[in-house]
Amino acid sequence: MQHKKLLIFTTAAVLLAGCARQGTTVPFAPAETSLYITGEGKVTSATVETYENDYYSADELKAYAEEVITAFNGPSGAISADGKEAGAAASVRECTMESGTAKLLIDFKDAAAYMEFMERYPDGESSVQIKKLDITTVSDGVTKGYIAGETFTKLSGKEKQTASDEVMKQSKLHVAAVEGPALIQTEGKIQYISSGVAVEGENLVRTPDTGISYIVFK
Repeated sequence: MQHKKLLIFTTAAVLLAGCARQGTTVPFAPAETSLYITGEGKVTSATVETYENDYYSADELKAYAEEVITAFNGPSGAISADGKEAGAAASVRECTMESGTAKLLIDFKDAAAYMEFMERYPDGESSVQIKKLDITTVSDGVTKGYIAGETFTKLSGKEKQTASDEVMKQSKLHVAAVEGPALIQTEGKIQYISSGVAVEGENLVRTPDTGISYIVFK
């Protein structure tokens, strides 16, 4: 694994492979590069790559990733605009290299932190190429101009096409507005998806290359 690959790994993140995070509905055990999002707005980005030669150990890769994350977070104990302690924007959860597969594990406190990190450390080789990511409640999403005028597919119960008016009434659900291609797993079961989003599981979808996609989930 070359030094360039180390930098690529530091630009993405994963939740513990094969382990359930406390409070999640479905464990995040990614087999490929993907994103995991929660109703609280937290984001975990999973980079999964194969390798043939052990140029670096998992400990060396993790140490390098933590160095980059420390620089990204800046001074500890930073204060946010409302006067409260902001806390770390990102943190390395785990890094593994075994059986020819390398995984780096980093958590982001919210979508804004994830987007800022990717802007600083772009990874043109990744299959996840997000230009916009926002996670909020459906009610707040409507206020932001999301959902209205879109055609949705309802996934709960009998799958069918649904007008945006019905989705806009689901104020207790969450919506992710996504621009760009990505494999995305949600914390709660997906209820509605906008046109162009491909279903790969009840908590797993793939967004298209173009346009803004909406994923509505519990």
